[in-house]
Amino acid sequence: MTERHGVDMKAYESVDTPALLLDLDQVERNIRTLQSAATLTGMKLRPHAKAHKCPHLGRLQMAAGAVGLCCSKLGEAEVMAAGGIADILITTPVIGALKIARLVALARKATISVVVDDEQNIAELALAARTAGVTLRAFVEVDVGQGRCGVPPGPRAAELAHQVVRSDALTFAGLQGYHGAIQQAIGFTERKAAVLAAMARLETSLKDFRRAGLEVPVITGGGTGTFPIDVELGLLTELQPGSYVTMDANYDRVQWRAEPGPTPLGCPLSILASVVSRPSRQRAILDVGWKSASSDGGLPQVKDRPELRFEFAGDEHGALTIATGELDLLCGDRIELIASHCDTTVNLYDSFVIHREGRPQGSWPIAARGKSQ
Repeated sequence: MTERHGVDMKAYESVDTPALLLDLDQVERNIRTLQSAATLTGMKLRPHAKAHKCPHLGRLQMAAGAVGLCCSKLGEAEVMAAGGIADILITTPVIGALKIARLVALARKATISVVVDDEQNIAELALAARTAGVTLRAFVEVDVGQGRCGVPPGPRAAELAHQVVRSDALTFAGLQGYHGAIQQAIGFTERKAAVLAAMARLETSLKDFRRAGLEVPVITGGGTGTFPIDVELGLLTELQPGSYVTMDANYDRVQWRAEPGPTPLGCPLSILASVVSRPSRQRAILDVGWKSASSDGGLPQVKDRPELRFEFAGDEHGALTIATGELDLLCGDRIELIASHCDTTVNLYDSFVIHREGRPQGSWPIAARGKSQ
């Protein structure tokens, strides 16, 4: 087997493909970079577990100084709590009797916060929590421009907060203002303008809280792409980056600051693929297709081989091509791909093959994989 760029392929002969590799040295550097930046400005870090879905990684984040984790789905939160994470914010409303029953059961095992934007949901949460003898922390969400969940900027958020405060089973925890659609705006100037607009909407709601005499303990939001801007602005008191742990090809293109330069975050995540066919001198077929590399963010990139292009060739296959010359790959050779979107690619795998200095150290289960309920 020919040795290629990236990890030492000879060390991976016992790893079957496709496999999701994770460089723990780079993971730890990424975690330290953002945790240090947040700590220096007095901001709290509550990373989003939806990106990695792995309690092992969540515990690394907590050990570095995170105050807790975020989860998008209740099922993710259940996995993280079972994995030892004691403080979890579910960043999407939990609706319906089935899920609320699970939520209050989870609140017996960990400190649970939930996002709300609806009076009836608040009433149902309060009743279920009171009946179960638990207390839930509730964040009112303001729609800061994404057009997804949340109440419009203005007095509505304060009205819902008053309803939370009146309940003896809910604690008003603060406001959430998150705008996921701007996280990967490539240009710094464009992204900063979008953040300023989003935070202006959040500030509109905060003014109504001040008029009503309501304290806002925590203002939570932000993400990996807006992190350097959020830290500089200082309106948010708690930050929710997720993808920074694993990164991907799309985030790697984002201009981190106004001045030119690479992002301070490396990309520890890669997909190990095998060549299964060589139909021509300029084309190789890999065992990675739509089922092992997500396509919602575009095409994966070939790690350390900019002259090669990956194309999807079906559910189970991909193709590598080279513009000029001949591919230096044989059947059975291995090559690494960088996912275009880390969150959705991670969700395709059962485990990470973790490595240090290019040598495998075992595997970590992606225990929250597929937890969409």
